[in-house]
Amino acid sequence: MSNFVITALLVNVLVVIGLIYGISKRREPAIHMKVMTTCFVVDLLNVILVEVTARVTNEDSQGAVEQGLRSFYENFFSLLNFHILVSVISIICYIIAIRTGRRLFRTGEGRSAHRKNAMIFVAVRLASFVTSIMISWPKSSGS
Repeated sequence: MSNFVITALLVNVLVVIGLIYGISKRREPAIHMKVMTTCFVVDLLNVILVEVTARVTNEDSQGAVEQGLRSFYENFFSLLNFHILVSVISIICYIIAIRTGRRLFRTGEGRSAHRKNAMIFVAVRLASFVTSIMISWPKSSGS
């Protein structure tokens, strides 16, 4: 099993644990905002780790982005493509959450939008988490 793959999966687990903790602290805005922002930054760093891992472990030196693009051409309805879709939506939801959360903190407005986004975010982030394990499992168990 590749150390890079293990590291990326462990970071993913830690982010999900951090998100659970952050959501549990939603009534304490100072803690909630710091934890959720940290999870966002760590998630972005994990994307970079996955890209580097793909380049290091792939014989053709293709990164995750190239592999993802190739996957869309080869089999549009694949697990990898679903993972890419929910991961991109997750990043978009993070950005929306930061914007609506800052507005809510500063003005007290936008709670409904922030909550609706949070519900979508939790669903897509969990889907991203599960599919990341599913697409990594063959790679990690074959090594």
